[in-house]
Amino acid sequence: MPRNIFVGTAAAAVKGTLLEKGPIEKLAESTTLDELVNRLKGTPYAEYLIKVTQPYTALALELAFRERLADVHFRMMNLTGNYELVSSYYLRQIAWDLKSVLKSKALGRSSEESMEYLTLHAEELVGRRDLIVRIVSARDIQEVPSLLAGTEFGKDVSDAVSIFMAKREIRTFDLFIDHAVMSGIAKAYSTRAGEYKSSRAVDVAGIREMVALDINSFNVLSVLRAKLWKLPEEETRSLVLNPIAGGGFVNVQSMVSVDSISEAIKLVPGSIHDPIQTAGTDEESIDLIESYLVGESSRVARKSFVWQGLDVSGALALVKCLEFEVRDLAAISIGIEAGIDSKAVLSKLIN
Repeated sequence: MPRNIFVGTAAAAVKGTLLEKGPIEKLAESTTLDELVNRLKGTPYAEYLIKVTQPYTALALELAFRERLADVHFRMMNLTGNYELVSSYYLRQIAWDLKSVLKSKALGRSSEESMEYLTLHAEELVGRRDLIVRIVSARDIQEVPSLLAGTEFGKDVSDAVSIFMAKREIRTFDLFIDHAVMSGIAKAYSTRAGEYKSSRAVDVAGIREMVALDINSFNVLSVLRAKLWKLPEEETRSLVLNPIAGGGFVNVQSMVSVDSISEAIKLVPGSIHDPIQTAGTDEESIDLIESYLVGESSRVARKSFVWQGLDVSGALALVKCLEFEVRDLAAISIGIEAGIDSKAVLSKLIN
């Protein structure tokens, strides 16, 4: 069996374990976290949840969900071998922990408190546990950049710390860590771009479509958030990555130049404007745009299985679909813990 077909078949097998809409709705109807865990018996998450001690918390359950995601992604990364693109997406797993630790350090939490938000499973799989441990042990947030110098996160973390110290905006870390990850993805894509172009008819979805949407969505959201937090124009432009044809957004550099967020949004073409009609503030508009783009990314990933599932694109699509599923399960857990009505929780889910 050719390697690509083998990878795609393995990805399709795991795709068969993804939770459908009906089971997800049933999970959201759980009245307690104990009930949620019980309903997840018989799913692949059971073996991860059995390690979680009671009383359950939404955070502990999310960490268990993310362990399964790391395991599946790690397996796909190994199966795809020399396809660096799938490996570059694995940095998202490490970035999730890195963001958590940086925020903890910025907020002055102790090492013990910081570790409560981590499992380090994703890092252990690839031998990078020390990356996070070094930061947890740092004296303060200002010491962190020197500890990460020479890593793929080094420059962006240094920039994020500088801006945080000036603006005190904790979400700056999300923005710059995402930039580091997406820069790696863009570089990995560019080295084999010719192989990733769709070879079928119009309206197919494959690697190019998934990566293009991710990069161009990052560009739009990073520019809008940089404007929201009043970052200098030069700093904002440095965040913008070269777009990939097929992502639909072509005016990102023009967005940087305009004075207001509303003007910048007008430069984004297409149906992205539909979800923001009810937004009352710039921040609400950006959040609604992000929700729309995440939904589009989910749609494109699922479509990829239909058109090009039995090749490497199937592995990437699987990882992305599982990321969305984990986000939904985490949202359900948080909703149950907070006593939020199940209909309200379901309205916020991705899939």
